[in-house]
Amino acid sequence: MAEFSAPFDGSSITTELQWSRMARRWGSDGAHTEDPSSTVLKVTGSGTTNVTVAPGGAFVNGFYYYLDTTKTLAVPTNSGGAARVDLVVLRADQAANSVTAVYKTGGTTVPPLTQVEDGVWEIPLAQCTVAAGSAVVTAANVVDKRYLTGRGVVPSVSGARPPSVKNTLLVEGTDLYVGDGASWQYIGGQSVKEGQYTPVWTAGGSNISWGSGSINFGRYQSRLKRVDLTIQLQPTGNPAASTDPIYVSLPPGLPAASAHRSLFTWAFTSGNGEGSAVGVAIVFPTISTSQIVALRYPVANGNTSTAIPNSYSLFTNTPFNIRSGDVLTIDGSYWLA
Repeated sequence: MAEFSAPFDGSSITTELQWSRMARRWGSDGAHTEDPSSTVLKVTGSGTTNVTVAPGGAFVNGFYYYLDTTKTLAVPTNSGGAARVDLVVLRADQAANSVTAVYKTGGTTVPPLTQVEDGVWEIPLAQCTVAAGSAVVTAANVVDKRYLTGRGVVPSVSGARPPSVKNTLLVEGTDLYVGDGASWQYIGGQSVKEGQYTPVWTAGGSNISWGSGSINFGRYQSRLKRVDLTIQLQPTGNPAASTDPIYVSLPPGLPAASAHRSLFTWAFTSGNGEGSAVGVAIVFPTISTSQIVALRYPVANGNTSTAIPNSYSLFTNTPFNIRSGDVLTIDGSYWLA
């Protein structure tokens, strides 16, 4: 086993391969631009027997390339009987000690890139199609194939952001932005990929026991300021009757917004011959932002157009005697505080 490290006094980088292996970690292969509409190293055909490569810089297998003026490349005549598909590539050649823009002919399909770590390494700039018996490439026959490489993620201090850079990410605290060239657009923030918790059910300030071995779980996902939540309850026991409505806790550390109510749908199915019902579960922030404090269901005060509708809260024993065999599900989303 051999170990290598550099650069140190007495342990220098002595080969191009050593340099390539180190330098390629500094930046990915590609033209140096964050903007696909940029002309950096863009290939153009103009209906002649040449194509042109615009000025610009790039990384190729850890080696730096820069073209300071437009380069013209000749298009070989297609002597075959079918259209030929070619490439314009940047070719790093460690034997030649150079990176150059090269026109590479193919066949009826695009030619493969040569990518040998310690030899020739190519990356594409454009794909060109040449008609049979021709050496002419028009603008319509050129397809942009450039790899692009730009800056890494830009850290920022609140109130002191750098100018926006197109297609560049900026991190400010736990918030993520992308640049459009004019401003930084917010795209994300701190989130929870997926989580589960054990909901706490209460009535009148006392915990409700649903029985040993009952199924009682909450599953949630937090994205930006929005939380998706499903609560599933399947009792194995029969809790005591209560004169207070059922409350159930939201995921810990993710309180609901206090500026407005949050609504969920709940569904109950009895396994004891008491039917089923659906209703709305509500977070009343004036009561609590960490709990659902009402599971309401509609009731009728009459069957005329002047009758005022109403709703009642779900209790452990009203309108159903919730017990083993029943299923109660709450599902929806809410805004974070």
